[in-house]
Amino acid sequence: MKNNFNSINIFHILHFTFLLFLMFTLLIKAQQNELKGMTAGEVINLIKSHTGGSDAWNYNTVDNFKTGNPETIVTGIVTTFTPTMEVLAQAVQNNCNLIISHEPTFYNNTDEVKWLENDKVYKTKLDFINKHNIVIWRFHDHWHNTPGKPDGIMVGMMDTLKWKSYQSADEQTIFNLPEMTVKELALYLKKQLKIKALRVIGDPELKVSKIAFLPGAWGGTAHVKALEKEGVQLLLVGESNEWEGIAYIVDAIGQKRNQAMILLGHVTSEESGMNECAKWLKSFISDLPIKFIPAGEPFWQP
Repeated sequence: MKNNFNSINIFHILHFTFLLFLMFTLLIKAQQNELKGMTAGEVINLIKSHTGGSDAWNYNTVDNFKTGNPETIVTGIVTTFTPTMEVLAQAVQNNCNLIISHEPTFYNNTDEVKWLENDKVYKTKLDFINKHNIVIWRFHDHWHNTPGKPDGIMVGMMDTLKWKSYQSADEQTIFNLPEMTVKELALYLKKQLKIKALRVIGDPELKVSKIAFLPGAWGGTAHVKALEKEGVQLLLVGESNEWEGIAYIVDAIGQKRNQAMILLGHVTSEESGMNECAKWLKSFISDLPIKFIPAGEPFWQP
């Protein structure tokens, strides 16, 4: 009986020791994973889960990785309009290796680079990215169009312009502002958005209140359709081909129609939306530094 009792005790001791060892091993592993941090892929999966999930992402989109390995451990996140060399340098200075960019990295909508293989500017930029292990992911389509949520770019622009209360409840691109002249509106935009090279078409003394705001590059058809809307007196855009929306507004003015157009520049018309993106990311990612770095208006006037 004594031998049996000792055997049972030894069994329980060994069993208890094994359980302690297992718990200790799992605890160490959990701590290591915590110290290891999130991968770029895990960050992006979190973003996807907050923008409609797999159903909303089940289509051909430009929102994907442009450089780097999704398994890279993220040290910090930068949001920006586009990852210029200056933005890349600032990201490195801030120890951030995941860049979430609204627009392309390599000078075309899909970031196709075969045509750039021997280009010195492209190669220098790519070498810098690779040297610093930077992961770049584009966030365009789904930031503009998340099911059940307003356009993230528009939200940021409205915050900067202080126009939220003037936005139409029926159409997010239509605004009913206090009446002012085209010149007064242009000066307000220039000051609020810190624009160096604003362009205006139309009578500076024309009084306007109902405007259509299409940030970025919607294209000529959308510009014309916006100007066709009942009561729209001014079209505010990022950019426009001069033979499309611009030619249309010139003809409208030539026909004595009281309309005007203001061109902010593509970067300026959307950049605040990527500041908004940084704020939004902080609402569900708390373990990583997140910083907005502006690409900045590229133009100047002599």
